[in-house]
Amino acid sequence: MNMEERSIRVEVAGRAYPLMIHQAEEANVRRAVDEINESIDRLKAGYPLTDKQDLLAMAALEVAVRALNSNTPKHEAQVAALVEEIEKMLGDLKS
Repeated sequence: MNMEERSIRVEVAGRAYPLMIHQAEEANVRRAVDEINESIDRLKAGYPLTDKQDLLAMAALEVAVRALNSNTPKHEAQVAALVEEIEKMLGDLKS
């Protein structure tokens, strides 16, 4: 075990899982676990799903889509900045 790695235990959908993670990732891992468990609770309340596998799959899909949607504007801004930088370089070459 590396000095930066640590062993933690998380609970997802009522089951405990041991994980080896880098210390810097712990907060994000715990936030992800919270989001998945909250999603499962919301799905249980809103849909007639009782199978834990179905609930976990739907929660994972919901959390993943939310994460992808939140990254899109940031990614588009990075692409726009790169395009602007390339256009500036091309303009400098023409001069």
